[in-house]
Amino acid sequence: MNNHKEPGDVFKLKYRYLGHFGAIFLMGCSPTGNLSSSDFTSLSQPVSTANENTIAKWIDNKILAPEGLSLEQDNIRYLSGSTDLNKDGIAEHFVLIQNSYFCGSGGCSAVIFDNTGNIISQMSIVKPPVLLADSTNNGWRDFMVWSNGAFRLMKYNGSTYPTNPSLEPEVDRDASQHAAMSKVMETELYQQDGYDLEPLNPIAAPSAIWAPANVYGFSFKHYGDPQAIYHAQVDMASGKVEIKSEH
Repeated sequence: MNNHKEPGDVFKLKYRYLGHFGAIFLMGCSPTGNLSSSDFTSLSQPVSTANENTIAKWIDNKILAPEGLSLEQDNIRYLSGSTDLNKDGIAEHFVLIQNSYFCGSGGCSAVIFDNTGNIISQMSIVKPPVLLADSTNNGWRDFMVWSNGAFRLMKYNGSTYPTNPSLEPEVDRDASQHAAMSKVMETELYQQDGYDLEPLNPIAAPSAIWAPANVYGFSFKHYGDPQAIYHAQVDMASGKVEIKSEH
């Protein structure tokens, strides 16, 4: 684990803050509304998955205890998400520690647990969001993490995922984002009186762990409803565009 004492960046999204007063579950806003990590797993929905309390015990026993720490006593925050990475119907669980003990200026330490609590992958220099890709390698889904100023593609090598994402290939999502923006501009609603179409920055406001990489979010305004902010979600795999208004 990374033992740097530098303060990590603070990300305002769903996290657990487990301290002397118990567990508090907070949820931030994402392009698709208030979603938990499991809401993003429909592309690879596991049949069997551990619950949040079980995952918290794994974190305590496998990650924190060796460092002389605990969730309750040291107020450790973390992000987690569950999905079926290898299509066996059983979930794998991504945990990203959000605490200065495990974080440096470039990111934080993360692990992937199998559904029995064994650590199958460890990595450092990770920042959210964590995006689930459609591609696979050696029977396991690829995913992207934000590391060293770019999205990095993480591929399974037959036994684990890379330990240092900052050394992995960069993923340029700009072209796909521009194509997704064009789909919003083509909608009847936007063509009528829409304006100020802007992409939602997944780094400034990251969504849950395992958000689908082929989904892009945007916001825009409409002269016909000046009090509303419209949120558009574009699935580039299906071409589907969903638009919701927020007053």
